[in-house]
Amino acid sequence: MPHSPAPTIEIARVRPEPEPWPDLIPLDTPRLPRLAPDVLPGWAGAFAAELAASTETPPELAIGLILATCSAAAARRLRVLVQPGHIEPANLWVAVALPPGNRKSAVQSAATAPLLAWERDAARDIEPEIRRTTSTVATMQARVKELRARAAKKGDMGAADEASDIEAAMPEIPRPPQLWTSDATPERMGVLLADHGECMAWLSSEGGIFDLLAGRYSNGIPNLDMVLKAWSGDAERVDRGSRPPVYLTAPALTLGLSPQPDMLRGLATMPGFRGRGLLGRILYLLPPSPLGYRTLTPAPLQDGTRDAYAAGVRAMLDWPALSDDDGRERRYLLRLSPDARAAWLEFARGIEADMRPGGEFEHATDWAGKAPGQAARIAAVLHATEYARGKPWDAEISALTMTAALEIVATVAVHSLAALDLMGADPSIAAARKVWDWIERGRHARVTMRDAHQALRGTFPRARHFAEAIEPLEERGYVRTVDRAQPGGGRPSTVIEVRPDIAEGWR
Repeated sequence: MPHSPAPTIEIARVRPEPEPWPDLIPLDTPRLPRLAPDVLPGWAGAFAAELAASTETPPELAIGLILATCSAAAARRLRVLVQPGHIEPANLWVAVALPPGNRKSAVQSAATAPLLAWERDAARDIEPEIRRTTSTVATMQARVKELRARAAKKGDMGAADEASDIEAAMPEIPRPPQLWTSDATPERMGVLLADHGECMAWLSSEGGIFDLLAGRYSNGIPNLDMVLKAWSGDAERVDRGSRPPVYLTAPALTLGLSPQPDMLRGLATMPGFRGRGLLGRILYLLPPSPLGYRTLTPAPLQDGTRDAYAAGVRAMLDWPALSDDDGRERRYLLRLSPDARAAWLEFARGIEADMRPGGEFEHATDWAGKAPGQAARIAAVLHATEYARGKPWDAEISALTMTAALEIVATVAVHSLAALDLMGADPSIAAARKVWDWIERGRHARVTMRDAHQALRGTFPRARHFAEAIEPLEERGYVRTVDRAQPGGGRPSTVIEVRPDIAEGWR
């Protein structure tokens, strides 16, 4: 009996199914809201618009630095009563972060030019008095030297007493008024505040101030007490070396910075910066860089706009001082209209609720807790610019002005959350974002590692650095890398594949 053929058993070669894609973890910084120059009143807003256009820079840069300049002027004479028992000074801390090449120095110079001009004119006006007093002091010192020599040689106690009387009556040589500095240690800042009416502005187009605060000249030991108190207006004692110490009753320090974004990264890890509330006092703006999209032929800033801005800031600096019965200078007290106070209170209650667990500011209560006070300060500065040529203390802050201030703070709040996130961010995320920007811009759904690295060689000179930038994209589910065999053999090629649902959206 013939045997039937044995059944053929086919063994199918089954390709392994690719692993499922992990959940997508967002990589991008959220798209941040913008500020328009008309958020500033009158001459300040007009100058911000033209300055931004003439330098082809984001309007936020001009707005932030103009706010700091006007704050430096307003804080010398004004504070604001928010509600009974709650008074805020008018000094602001503003930081507008932009990469290098964005003409930050040009914008800062234009925004702060009126401060420099006022200082120059004030120095010229006081120069004769400085010369007279210097001469008087020199004469008195010569007389004291003569009397002390007589007292020492002849035991003439009358001469010694006369020398002491002359020293007690010796006048202090006046100093030219100073409104701002760009490079001062915290200790030096205390002396500047003591010597110049307890008001000073710290203005810089770089972020070196953070190095000074971190203790560059004090063996890495941060000294934050002075600057923290000068934001809130708390009393402080200042030792002035060979001169007697002075007591600051209500110091007001303004900050206007335009550091590079990379400067912000890691600030939260500096001792005391986050824990003691330094970073929570700053109003951050992170506008997009226009580099690569500028026309390079902007319309110039009009002389009339520049002159109106200079005249406005000068008028604020020339407000008369308010003195109490003892002759000590005090600041005028601004008041809110009932509608302005109602708008402020509604905003403050909203912020309060957002600091609860699960709220928008749950992890940024250090910043959010100060936001209502910041809104009142900004309203005071806007009110001051509106009434620069008059007496702002004679008019209430209107609901319209408060609404503008709340709009600024609401926008700044989103930027500040992004800035605080950037400060604690892993540097590899920034590198990964640069790779993803290139992939997304070119819609490279599938590209070899070699070709991608070649396109980004200017950013990642070494293949190792490029590979390290790909890792966060894989971990967050944006891409996966796959080795593909070459036709005819040879070394496999590594291919970057974009997440399918993202690639589908590019078609």
